[in-house]
Amino acid sequence: MRQALGMDQDTIEAAVETLGRLSLLDLSDRHKVTATEPRIGVERLIEQRLNELNAEIRRVLAARDVIGMFVEDQKLGEETRSNLDIERVEGLDRVRARLDDLGFFCYKETLCLHPGGPLSRGAIETALPLDTRSLRRGLAVKAVYHPKALDDPLMVQYLRDVTALGGQIHITEDSMDRMVIFDRSVAIVPIHPKESSRGALLVREPGLVSQLVTYFDGVWDAATDFHEYTQPSENAPLLSELEKKVLRVMATADKDEIAAREIDVSLRTYRRYVADLMARLGAVNRFQAALRAKEENWI
Repeated sequence: MRQALGMDQDTIEAAVETLGRLSLLDLSDRHKVTATEPRIGVERLIEQRLNELNAEIRRVLAARDVIGMFVEDQKLGEETRSNLDIERVEGLDRVRARLDDLGFFCYKETLCLHPGGPLSRGAIETALPLDTRSLRRGLAVKAVYHPKALDDPLMVQYLRDVTALGGQIHITEDSMDRMVIFDRSVAIVPIHPKESSRGALLVREPGLVSQLVTYFDGVWDAATDFHEYTQPSENAPLLSELEKKVLRVMATADKDEIAAREIDVSLRTYRRYVADLMARLGAVNRFQAALRAKEENWI
């Protein structure tokens, strides 16, 4: 056989073993080798290859299922992280409890915007001890109220008590959104801006909190000090020529950019002078500041 095939003994034995494994040779009789019928042999080869392909397909499908599981785990992780950064708290009692907790652990400052009218007697009785505790611990307390809040004498007395303890209160007629910010790291805003009784969102996401702090700073800078608003200065102060120019263009210029160009100063400088003059005049807007300046003979 070796001579007829032109192959050595080892090669022949390896080939026979391979053909036997493929069921193309019958090796049950060690003394006789019988070849499988070609039609049957081919069918067996086809069946074996199909089995191999099916096994490969199952492995690919299993890998696809694993990828789907990874995607679901990623989504779950993102949702969990979002829940940690923005917490929904429903019910006024629960909101007040969370505010109390956050205020207790606050170590630097509390920032508040109150767009509505005066607080209720109960709210004042709850707020004053908390403000007192914070101010005695050395925290900065800054709050902006709408003039409607001053319609209640009890509310006015509360604000006077807070400022006497070192709190800072500003008043503005401009529209603003209700919020409380602790240490510029946690912000509390209503779930619905028109229905604060529905509950609040506690925002810890740094990017969102930063935007809310910037919004608060803008409202604060444009508002008027509480004492200046309630007791405007009666004596006209000495004004620089630039301050007089700013007062004059405040009443005539439609836009800050135009006013700044008219008196030849930067927009930032003009707005800084406007904010300072409004605070000194106890005005809540620029038109009112111009009127008060004329009434007080500043210009």
